[in-house]
Amino acid sequence: MPASKRIAVITGAAHGIGKAIALMLATQTQVLILLDKDEQGLAELQLQINAQSGKTNPRHVDTYALDVTDEEQVQNRFALLEASHDHVDILINAVGGSSSSGNAGAGIEEMDMRQWQSLIALNLNSVFLCCRAAVPLMKKNAYGRIVNFSSIASHGRRDKVSIAYAASKAGVEGLTRKLARELAPFGITCNAIAPGITLTERIDEKFWQVRSVDQRQAVLDSIPLGRLSTPEEQAQVAVFLASESASYMTGQIIEVSGGL
Repeated sequence: MPASKRIAVITGAAHGIGKAIALMLATQTQVLILLDKDEQGLAELQLQINAQSGKTNPRHVDTYALDVTDEEQVQNRFALLEASHDHVDILINAVGGSSSSGNAGAGIEEMDMRQWQSLIALNLNSVFLCCRAAVPLMKKNAYGRIVNFSSIASHGRRDKVSIAYAASKAGVEGLTRKLARELAPFGITCNAIAPGITLTERIDEKFWQVRSVDQRQAVLDSIPLGRLSTPEEQAQVAVFLASESASYMTGQIIEVSGGL
């Protein structure tokens, strides 16, 4: 499918990896649909994309403040999307987090049901809801690229994350592999990225800046490449998986972790 004809939806687009993906994908798509709960962050991103594109290469960018853990909101938004654009070519589920509710490093004995359900909803239910809504719109053209976000935490590679976060991201990987097999006959691929520690605004504030110099060095020493990832490095892999260059890849979980 020609890149200029593609319609892409990105969740969690206002910040971090989602924002980096939006800025990159904006140069390769005709229509970009950006979803996030942060309405102001979306507005600022839209201005940035428009400035990046310029008057000679305008892009159609729509932003919607949306809670992708809410089934009704997701269903309504994709119904409106179908009415205005007919189909979807790319879905990137970049929404997620490890510290949206309570102690980010809670173990099994510290984990209460509220925090468990909150993290499962944010990291796994959101992916299910958006995939379920987008798949019929991809089947219309017998074409689609779905990119989900897992984490190396699901592989037991990070100690300081909660059991709910690890479980939710492991669920994303199972969903991705099953969906890849289910959708392959319809020309739709589904892959996931498992990032290592990525220096987004949130990670910088809640993980990096609160550590001492020695603690930071210990983190860097644990990573073979000796540094944290940038959001742009994760975004490059997502954009690749959404491209024609990845047309024969599906059901894959790609670690982008600096060797961690």
